Amino acid sequence: MSRVVGLLLAGGASTRFGGNKLTAMHDGIPVGIRAARNLRDALGEICVVVPVDRPDTVALFADEFPVSVCADARQGIGRSIAHGVTVNREAEGWFIALADMPAIATATMAALGSRLTTPTDIVRPYYHGHAGHPVGFGANYAEELMALQGDSGAAGIVRRYPDALARFDVDDAGVVYDVDTPADLERPTPLER
Repeated sequence: MSRVVGLLLAGGASTRFGGNKLTAMHDGIPVGIRAARNLRDALGEICVVVPVDRPDTVALFADEFPVSVCADARQGIGRSIAHGVTVNREAEGWFIALADMPAIATATMAALGSRLTTPTDIVRPYYHGHAGHPVGFGANYAEELMALQGDSGAAGIVRRYPDALARFDVDDAGVVYDVDTPADLERPTPLER
């Protein structure tokens, strides 16, 4: 595909973290910036979707990345995905990535991107049998992505089209590692809890 856009969702409230987790440092770089750079370096083009009520999150990304403010992001991750796809509707595919996942290797995301080749493809990484992120969708899913609501994200779309799902087994624990609490930043390995 000639144009695939990485949608970095940065709309979470960070309630368990006790502050904006995207500004917390991960190996000397803010969590959100590391996630955004990895995605951009792998795919070339990204859009960071941020909630309207988080000027600190907008400020974190605005100098380096394209930012799109989602007015109804607090209604759930589904609305952020719908917004991101809508403002990038002309793309041939989208990778849904989360801004609190800073440890996914750029090479892993680039390999995922190379597997999204047709409008009917859905691509997802798996680490030792655990489903991870980012998840890629071809253009055929645009209408369903733009209609998403609530907190389940795009999981329902993946379930509806099991034959379209390309499972990509990776040896990259970063695809299942996210930052929810300050303790997550201290774990020696992404899966150790």
